[in-house]
Parts: sequence; structure tokens; C-alpha cells
Amino acid sequence: MRPLALYAQSRAVPAALVLLPVVVLIAWSALHSPWTPLSASLTSLAAVLVATAGLAGQDPELDRSTAVPWPMWRLGHLLLATAVATASVFLVQQLGSERFDAAFVVRDTAGMVGLAGLAATVAGARLAATAPVLWWAVAAIMPPSGSLTGRIVTWPLGSPGDAATTWTAAVLFVAGVVAYSARGGRR
Repeated sequence: MRPLALYAQSRAVPAALVLLPVVVLIAWSALHSPWTPLSASLTSLAAVLVATAGLAGQDPELDRSTAVPWPMWRLGHLLLATAVATASVFLVQQLGSERFDAAFVVRDTAGMVGLAGLAATVAGARLAATAPVLWWAVAAIMPPSGSLTGRIVTWPLGSPGDAATTWTAAVLFVAGVVAYSARGGRR
């Protein structure tokens, strides 16, 4: 149990777990009247930003020099971040009368975690929030479009039954998890 506690401490997981319900509750409180795809997606984004805040340790040299199976630890970290962020959005929805489908929340959370993993791998863990925030902002600004490209770009706000939005989020999630697990955050 000690290695798990040390890993969690080095990645600020306890702080994220304390902050996550507060941030999600504040986001939901500010955005749930009415609870729209835009507000639900923004709440999922807030949860992901908190859950993925610690994608790198404080000492990159220590991470490189230890004989720890980092890919498994990083994989577990992203999977836990996805599960905790998704659960927090599900739980906060129970406070109101309006709810979004589980498919919508899971799709948005998983896709944004994948984007955070990709950004951490490519640009460094300090910039992991950049990709999900920018993609969400573009999706929020872009007018709705029936074209395949438009549905791919606006996947965070699309219908959970749309195959293009679901596949986009799934590809982003898998790519982000695989890249981050294998390479870690860029130094």
C-alpha cells in the first residue's frame, strides 16, 4: 500500500479528490438552470480538469531513474481520473430534476481525459488542460452542423446517440491513455 500512497501523494491525488466534489458542485450550481448540453459538458470539463491536474510528479529526474513500472501506474491514474470525474458528474446531477444520459457524461468525460493525456504527452503535464479546454471552446463557439466534420469537431455537445461523436471521444480516449501510459508527460 505504501507505493500507491507515495504515487498518489506525488501526483496530488488526495488534493484533487478533495477539490473535485467542490468544483463539480459549484459548476453544476452555476450552470444547471436549465441543464443543457453546453452546461453538462462544461461541468464534465471542470471535473476532468481537476481529476487530471497531477499528471506529472514534482521531480522528473526521479521518475526517469526509478525502477517502477510507470506505464501501469500512469494507466491506472488516467482510468481512475476518468471514473472519479464521471461519478462526480453523475452524483451532482442527482441534486436536480434534470439529468443527462449516462452515455453523454461518459463520452464527454472519457474524451476530455484522453485529450488531457495527449496534451500531457505532447506538451507536458503543466499544459494538459489546454487541449480539452480549447476543444470544448471551439465546440461551444462553432455553430451546429450536420456534416461529419462538424459533428466530429463539436463532439462534446453532440447527441450521445451519434456514432461520429461517440467514436471521436473513444478514439481520443484510447489515444490519450495509450500515449500517456507509454510515454508519460513530456519534460
